[in-house]
Amino acid sequence: MLKISELETKLEEIIERKHQELNLGRDYNLKFSKIRDFEGNAIGQIGEEFAKAIISEFIEIIDDGVIHNEYDVKTQSGILFEVKTARKGRSNNSFQFNGINPRYNYDYLLCIGICEDAIVFRIFEKKDVSYHHKDRKFYIKQDEFEKQLVQMNPDNQVNYKLTLNIKDFHNISLLSNQLQTILQ
Repeated sequence: MLKISELETKLEEIIERKHQELNLGRDYNLKFSKIRDFEGNAIGQIGEEFAKAIISEFIEIIDDGVIHNEYDVKTQSGILFEVKTARKGRSNNSFQFNGINPRYNYDYLLCIGICEDAIVFRIFEKKDVSYHHKDRKFYIKQDEFEKQLVQMNPDNQVNYKLTLNIKDFHNISLLSNQLQTILQ
C-alpha cells in the first residue's frame, strides 16, 4: 500500500513532467511573462486599457467604447479606434487577433502583440480592409503587406480573425510617433 507522501510525490512528478512538456518551465522573470497565464478576454482588456492610457497622452478620450460599441476608443476629435490584443503563440512567432468585424464603424484597427519580453504593434486604417467579391473574402492590405481575414467559425460572416507573424509588427518604440501622426 502506498503512503500519502508517495502518492503526493507521484503526482508532483506527473505535474512537473506535464509542465515541462507544455513548455511552462520558463521563469516569470521576463517583463510580461505573466501574460501567458491570462485567457483571451483578460488579454483584450489589458490591451484596451494600455491603448487608452497611451492615446490619452495625446488627446482626450470622450468615449471608451465600454458599452459594446463598434469601436473601443473615441477621441475628442472623433477618431475611432478598435483595439485587438493577442499574446505570442507558444510554439511559433504568431499572434491571432480574434473578433474583428470588418463592417464595424472605426477609423483605425490597433493590433497589440504581447510577447513575454516585448510589446509590438501594427495600426491599420479602416480603408486597408476590403472585400474581394470574386474570392468572397476580406483582406487587409497595407502597401506590400496583405493578409486574409479568416472566419472565426464556419459560416460565421460577422467575426473574423487575423493571424500575424512577429515580423509583421513594429517595435513599440514607434507607437507614439504613429499615434501622434494619426491624432494631429
